[in-house]
Amino acid sequence: MNAETRLAKIGIELDPVCRKGHSTTAIRRYGDLLFLSGFGPVDSEGRPLMQGCVGVELTQEEGFEAARLCAVAMLRALKDYLGDLDRIEEWIKVLGLVNSGGDFWGMPATINGFSNVIVQTFGERGRHARAAMGSANHESQYPVVVDAIVRIRE
Repeated sequence: MNAETRLAKIGIELDPVCRKGHSTTAIRRYGDLLFLSGFGPVDSEGRPLMQGCVGVELTQEEGFEAARLCAVAMLRALKDYLGDLDRIEEWIKVLGLVNSGGDFWGMPATINGFSNVIVQTFGERGRHARAAMGSANHESQYPVVVDAIVRIRE
């Protein structure tokens, strides 16, 4: 079963990417590796779908959903860049940053929202090394930002 069929089974559709001008790039290629910039929970136009601080304005469950939306945004960009998600050979490394406050310490469980989508979509190819950390004051008040490194095939 291909990646997009698996995404459809979990209710995710990838809209086309809006390519607004930025001073940085969402994806940088080095050989067979793709380095993905930090993705927040945004729609296909780049507008925030969720905002707030996990543990203050948002619950851990809402943070989990924000991380899931980060996966959708990242997959949308990967599909746009590669044309076919099945060109992804494997997910190497993921860094999830949770905009957290108060006495919230559930960063790994929050970032599971991202990791679960990737593993459900790619199976064993989606298993990755990961760090999940708390941080503050994300761009556009995103509750979660995730970056990644993936290996692709030609």
